[in-house]
Amino acid sequence: MRRRALRTGLAVAALAGSALAPTAAFAAGSHGTRTASPADPSTARCTVVKEDSIGAGTGVRMTMSPQGPSVVFLDPVDGPITGLGTLDRSRPALPQDAGIDVEILNPYGSTPQLLAKTNGGNDGLYGLADFPRMPKGCSVDKALVIKQCTVVKSQDIGAGTEARMTTSPQGPSVDFYDWADGTRISRLGTLDRAHPKLPDSAGIYEEIVEPNSWNPRLKSKTEGGRTEYAFFDFAKMPKGCPLR
Repeated sequence: MRRRALRTGLAVAALAGSALAPTAAFAAGSHGTRTASPADPSTARCTVVKEDSIGAGTGVRMTMSPQGPSVVFLDPVDGPITGLGTLDRSRPALPQDAGIDVEILNPYGSTPQLLAKTNGGNDGLYGLADFPRMPKGCSVDKALVIKQCTVVKSQDIGAGTEARMTTSPQGPSVDFYDWADGTRISRLGTLDRAHPKLPDSAGIYEEIVEPNSWNPRLKSKTEGGRTEYAFFDFAKMPKGCPLR
């Protein structure tokens, strides 16, 4: 809760001038960016690295590539601080018991930033630093973003039918399967933003409610008569995923 509340006031407190500033211990890597040499030669030209300080004797190595941002924590004497691990899309923030607050903002975007606060209490301010920009002609791998942000939830909607509810940056979608043998019920087709509701001839009522929002729901009724509609939430995408 503390990190969330402080982030809300970031525009006033941090952007005014508390961007991460390099210290002498990390100055050699902080004066500019450099191209890394990852194992995949196809991304070598697009991978850039810079080093900075977040205070309290802690440095960071910030890497940006088509696969997204990553952060390694550094001690000026001993090198990487293995106890803090690495931040990336799958782990964009340190846990609250780490002793410092550090988080990658907009981890799936082309301009992520590192939010950091090493001083405890209410007196310290968050610092905000940009990740290095990739060279001209490089961009975030959009297909990888969609893959990493896509989540599927299986839901029993009754009448022997399973709804597989998919959430991705492209919006929600639903496919229907036979609960007993797992075969897809092709006659029902797929629900998505373009076709959010089954036709009346389907024999059951299924509709994606608010398909363009962050919180779509499946409105469902598989039994006739006065049976009430059921509502099922779609699964949430990982933190920081975009919605297009």
